Amino acid sequence: MDINYLLMLQNFREATGGLLDAFMELITKLGETSTIVFFIGIVYWGINKKQGIFLMFSLYANRIVNGFIKITACAYRPWIRDARVTPVPEAKADATGYSFPSGHTANAVSVWGGLALNTKDGVKCPKWFRVVLIILLLMIGFSRNYLGVHTPQDVVVAFIIGAVTLFLMAKLMSAVDKRPNMDLWVMLGGVALCALLILYAALKSYPVDYAADGSVIVEGSKMAVDSFKNAGMGIGFFVGWFIERRFINFSTDRSNTENIIRLIFCVLTYTILDNLSGSAVSALMGAGMGEGFAKALMQFVCVFYFVAGAPAIVKLFSKFFVKNGK
Repeated sequence: MDINYLLMLQNFREATGGLLDAFMELITKLGETSTIVFFIGIVYWGINKKQGIFLMFSLYANRIVNGFIKITACAYRPWIRDARVTPVPEAKADATGYSFPSGHTANAVSVWGGLALNTKDGVKCPKWFRVVLIILLLMIGFSRNYLGVHTPQDVVVAFIIGAVTLFLMAKLMSAVDKRPNMDLWVMLGGVALCALLILYAALKSYPVDYAADGSVIVEGSKMAVDSFKNAGMGIGFFVGWFIERRFINFSTDRSNTENIIRLIFCVLTYTILDNLSGSAVSALMGAGMGEGFAKALMQFVCVFYFVAGAPAIVKLFSKFFVKNGK
């Protein structure tokens, strides 16, 4: 039934000559981790730090859960399950790892849904914009089906994961606000979960299926790379969040000029680091490190810089100029 639904959407795409393909590709990009992280950076560095932290908690919690479920279920992508399914090529190129559940959809619920919550200390969204955000996250989920890269169950379960992590992270942040020293245990618990994900991804066995010519259809070790990346992101976030909270403590309750300067510096330097990470991964793999571990390490570096490194540099420069009367 799920494949028939995808084939129905595929028939519509073909009958309309791909009329909506470009639009759906644009919508689906709003659920990509890179797009989501860029948006969070704008909020975190330049608008409302606390809202940014909440969105990061929600995002990286769902990435960790997603990583565990993907390599446990080991569900193949729709076009592997049924050769009749022909996804949109651009979407297929970005559809890495196992299929179940949809990471884009969970990202959308965690972040766009998190912004729509309109929390007490967060960015205040007018009611009409909250409705727009909810429609957007629903469209992102649908776009994954329309483009042929996820089944309906991939999307539905991802909605549930996103909603649950959103609720739990809101409760967790509220608990940390009431008991500030709890941050150490949150950090240690988060790092432990991520370390467990890395061990699980590295040591578990993966299903092996063969094509008619005897070749392996899907290499489990390749499919697990996304779980390594998710774990690296999670460690970078939890460690960075703790260090920033205890030792840096920058604030967005400053002048617009200061916030804009911080935002520009952080965006530029993070973008440079992120672009260099691919070359760094290749170098690490050339030195004998496995792809999964190499990508986990670079995700740790990038996210740690995002959360703590860039704000620390800006704050140090700010203190230097104030000290020297400039």
